[in-house]
Amino acid sequence: MFKLIDIESKKIIDKYFDLVDYEACEYCFTTLYMWKDLYNIKYYQEEKFIIISGEYEGKFFFIQPLVCKDNIKYAMHFILNYFKENNKKLILKAITKDFIDYIESEYPNKFNYMEDRDNFDYVYEGESLRTLVGKKNQKKRNHLNYFLKEYDNIEYKALNESNFNECIELLDSWMDNKEIDKELETEKKAIDKIFKNYKYLKDKIKVGGIYIDNKLQAFSIGEMLTDDMALIHIEKANQDIRGLYQYINQQFIVNEFNEAKLINREEDLGIEGLRKAKLSYHPIKFTEKYTITVL
Repeated sequence: MFKLIDIESKKIIDKYFDLVDYEACEYCFTTLYMWKDLYNIKYYQEEKFIIISGEYEGKFFFIQPLVCKDNIKYAMHFILNYFKENNKKLILKAITKDFIDYIESEYPNKFNYMEDRDNFDYVYEGESLRTLVGKKNQKKRNHLNYFLKEYDNIEYKALNESNFNECIELLDSWMDNKEIDKELETEKKAIDKIFKNYKYLKDKIKVGGIYIDNKLQAFSIGEMLTDDMALIHIEKANQDIRGLYQYINQQFIVNEFNEAKLINREEDLGIEGLRKAKLSYHPIKFTEKYTITVL
């Protein structure tokens, strides 16, 4: 019934993503494909909807169904029956506030709704990230100005298959200089999936890099999630170069998403340093996510 997501699934699943305008990072094919092995991601297709399943730390879950608003009832009927017939505890993850409003109205007093703050997406005003104007961005401008003053031969490039080996070599060089942890290794595998399947993903995916003295020192990967929101999947930079993160952050959006009104920079996973960094860019809102279980 459920099939493992592979690169061939893209042409099927993308048609259903076109039915929705969810603003959470989980709701695009690239995200699902990048992390398919970590979460054992599968999908089930019917004419009216697609259901995405996953597993993490021994718990089986569905995310929000890919379905137009008129057919949500059919998707929910399938979801409720599936958990009941398979004797599984119902868990729905990455559920947005709008979808909760629907469920509460259709199924009153049936579910628990748990706020998942660690997985809230950070959403920023695009123009603010592109210009860094205003008092609130003074520290970012200071780092950026220091970088531009210290380094002369700086170049932004849109990257493709001919450059991806440089990105992997850059990651490997950082891993050689520190104790390799599981998270970094997992992230490298996710990035490698994008690079190895770029010919299937390049209709949406953008990759950009910063070269200093003709050597790649930072790169970023993103795409448009909705008509006016860009989603940044990956941002990696040499931490020893002050201001480089601020520069790749700004230049990637300037060059690849200059018209995007909103920028989604994904979640902080409850990591203290990452939360502090994301808050320092002053998000204008969060894409709130919830976990739903049965009462």
